[in-house]
Amino acid sequence: MRFHNLRKRILTTAAVSALSALSLPLSAQAAPSDILFILDGSGSMWGQIDAKAKIETAKTTMANLLDSTPADARIGLMTYGTTSKKSCTDVTVLNPVGADRGSIKRSVAGLTPLGKTPIDLALAMGVKTLADTEPVDTQKSVVLISDGIETCDGDPCSVAGLAKSAGVAMKVHVVGFDVDQDARAQLECIANAGGGRYFNASDTNGFQQAMQAVVQVAQAEPAKTEPEPAPAPVATSFFVDDFDGEELGEHWTMTNANEDNFIVEDGSLLMVMSKKQGFHTKEPQNLLKFAPKMPKGDWDMKATVNFDAQTGRDSLWFGLFKDAQNFMAIQHYYKVGNPCSLLQTRLHKFAKGERTKFDATVAGSKACGLGKGGVKEAVAAQAEQGVVLTLSKRGRKYFASSSLVGSDAVYTTEPMTSLRLPGQPALVIGKFDNADGEVVNLFDRFEIIEVK
Repeated sequence: MRFHNLRKRILTTAAVSALSALSLPLSAQAAPSDILFILDGSGSMWGQIDAKAKIETAKTTMANLLDSTPADARIGLMTYGTTSKKSCTDVTVLNPVGADRGSIKRSVAGLTPLGKTPIDLALAMGVKTLADTEPVDTQKSVVLISDGIETCDGDPCSVAGLAKSAGVAMKVHVVGFDVDQDARAQLECIANAGGGRYFNASDTNGFQQAMQAVVQVAQAEPAKTEPEPAPAPVATSFFVDDFDGEELGEHWTMTNANEDNFIVEDGSLLMVMSKKQGFHTKEPQNLLKFAPKMPKGDWDMKATVNFDAQTGRDSLWFGLFKDAQNFMAIQHYYKVGNPCSLLQTRLHKFAKGERTKFDATVAGSKACGLGKGGVKEAVAAQAEQGVVLTLSKRGRKYFASSSLVGSDAVYTTEPMTSLRLPGQPALVIGKFDNADGEVVNLFDRFEIIEVK
């Protein structure tokens, strides 16, 4: 799944990144850590920078880095694209975390770039590898080094987000080496989704600085703060629609309506859609908007829906919508992939076309390290029992969550900030990519709850 408007860039140059990392106080540096490097071995690494192949610069820099990294940092090495020109599963663990530095050097020296750039699968395997590495109470970092964009139709941003739910303290950092604008945007997105930092390098000197900086950041001990106790909220219902009538109530308006694709009957709103669309689409069909004003202060906005995913590219958008460039919304979606399949709740923030997102994974493929499996079972349960999607506002913070009807398990994203209400309540369904079939969703309830 691709979006061209990615989040605002964190850093502008490798020099800024290196300066920021090197300015860390000594007390926050050199903590014991596990670092798993994923070094690009795709054919593009033969490209020349400063009259030298990028792979040769990477090899020399890595060798020097291994000598200077403190001994208590345990290091591992993965690569991709080194055994086949066309394979999208060409990902190899060359040295496990904690391997002898000499053996890692020999692996680096023996790399021969050849094939594609399957970042999606490499990150999935890397996150799983680190999550399974003992001890679990050590700070862990995946460091992706790439000179280009994903070339195997994967969604590496989503996969990077799994580092936050891996059950250990883990971040994904990225070094971009001589990348174009599109590649940089994707690599920045990966770092942001993985809770890490992005370092950009346009030449040999910049690459060396970026590698030094990313290792220092990977070794920095995360700050420990005591959470403040949350006051007990008092919730009261502000508005409820159980769709008990024979048509939509007067509080709803529908943009670009196609009456063949929705109906209110039997206490539910049934919507179908075969188009590729979402809140980011210029003129989505059957965009349902809630007309009355929202309550002041904090609230939860909930939609209960039977999410009957049929196409493998099913998508439901629910949240606050102003226009295609400005909204704060949940995207609940099902993606069938080979080997990576996902059922996720994603929180999007679009502000003048610039996107930020956080993911909460409901289920992911066991085969590629995205979860414990059971994706089809989770999708079937949401179709049969229903799922509750909730957009919550607390002060200027917004976060998204989803839960199976009748279950105590809640999947919640990290919060985002909006200084002003980013639109009015709305929902729309569609596919997020080309696929056969149609999306079918049965909405049973819409509710707004004031939280004081």
